[in-house]
Amino acid sequence: MPIIVFASSKGGVGKTTSALTLASVLAANEVKTTLVDADPNAPLCRWAERFPDAVPAALTVVSALGSDVAEVVDNASDPFVIVDLEGSKNVEVSVGLGRADLALIPMKGSQLDADEAASIIKLIKRQETVFKRTIPFRVFFAQTSPIITDKGMREIKQQLDENGIPMMGTSLVERSAFKAPFRLGGTIYDLSPKEVRNPAVAIENAEAFATEVRDVLVQTAEQHA
Repeated sequence: MPIIVFASSKGGVGKTTSALTLASVLAANEVKTTLVDADPNAPLCRWAERFPDAVPAALTVVSALGSDVAEVVDNASDPFVIVDLEGSKNVEVSVGLGRADLALIPMKGSQLDADEAASIIKLIKRQETVFKRTIPFRVFFAQTSPIITDKGMREIKQQLDENGIPMMGTSLVERSAFKAPFRLGGTIYDLSPKEVRNPAVAIENAEAFATEVRDVLVQTAEQHA
């Protein structure tokens, strides 16, 4: 049961949107997935409660608010568990990271985001000591331009490369289709071109990201077998 945790101590970097996007791809491929909402604002639970008939059959959304994140994760029985941690560095976030088979850290192409990603990586390293296990992680760019990669973003990527920070090769670019489900219900697979521009392109991006996540899980499992 792979446990994928999305973590960032900074708001507005696409953490929750990315978690729902990945879960949507898995559900569309009939992979039973539990999506754990550990964000105090409960955006994923509100999405599921607002549009209950549009939640994919393969997707279960559960709240971890007022509960132990680790207990909620441990009680999940689906083949995949995706956790949207709250945007802080408290005990629950630390414990959630300790359960991760893969921690995904979203960021935009700014120095501030890079600094915040570095703080989450430090927290992961501390949890590796506590749990006496390696916690695989990847930084990835989210909400980036589908056309332009500016100088600042290139410099940040070079900085991460030079510091040996593992990164996803696939970014989740800025597209209205990724945010639309929170407004319209359902997932990116339910959107029409009348509702958002180029939903098929967003789906292609999401599926490429999900494929890379799968490959990283296989690779890290083999490395730590």
